[in-house]
Amino acid sequence: MAADPLYGWDLTFKTVERDIRRKSDVLIAFIHWNLSKRGFRTIGIGDELTLTGDEEKSEVLPTGWNDKDNYTLRYVLEGKLYILHGLNTDGTLIVNLMRSDDLAVSNMAVKIEDAVKETSGSINKLMPTHTELMHNVKRDLIDTITEKPTSSAETQTLGRSDSNSRRPPDDPLRVPPRPHPSGPHPDTRDLWELPPANLPNIGRSDLDPFAPGGGGMLFNPFGPRRDPENPGLGIPGGLPRGAVPPGARFDPFGPPMGPPIPGRRPPPDADHLPPPGGFNDNMFM
Repeated sequence: MAADPLYGWDLTFKTVERDIRRKSDVLIAFIHWNLSKRGFRTIGIGDELTLTGDEEKSEVLPTGWNDKDNYTLRYVLEGKLYILHGLNTDGTLIVNLMRSDDLAVSNMAVKIEDAVKETSGSINKLMPTHTELMHNVKRDLIDTITEKPTSSAETQTLGRSDSNSRRPPDDPLRVPPRPHPSGPHPDTRDLWELPPANLPNIGRSDLDPFAPGGGGMLFNPFGPRRDPENPGLGIPGGLPRGAVPPGARFDPFGPPMGPPIPGRRPPPDADHLPPPGGFNDNMFM
């Protein structure tokens, strides 16, 4: 037959039933019973963090455990001191369990009126939801501060650390591998190499101090790549083909064009202002 999960509660409650003054007292007695089931022994009240070694351990709540509005009880488990604090605030009992040697803390909060319906009677009458409360006390208050990692968990952690150790460490100063262009017909095998001779070398002299002269960011209209058959309009060397849509009004800019090319009509330029002085403006008659 399975063990009764409520074994020992009736005896614990009978020892403190005459001391019960409010519903939060029932909660503290219930938490104390859960602690006692798991090996905790009370050694009195207060928040003293040292042990003398001659404290008397007991399964019974000490005298004066509920004399104040808040609760402070001292427990011992496996030679370590634990302090149980219970704080009444706005209808909620906030409970925390602190281990004194490293100040580790577990905590939980319980709505008093929802958890405790009566201050006397059987457990079902006192706390109809005692099964859920027992689970929360074990999970949030006791196991959080007393459980040790299992061997399987340690093995999994060790395995993860071993797999991580096999990976080379990330070095922020390590030079990344040179990127290679993608696509079926890359222009060059390595982006760090100079482009082939059939590509214009525009912009190289602005970036490479050892580059030969010319080839800056601005296209040189007087360079060997100039198209004398299509000078275009505007600055010497002209604009590229298609820069001015057909039929669009365009005001040329820059210095005047050079001498006209034999056999070609010069571009129209009749919308500029006449020069000052005695200029014959019969063209407007």
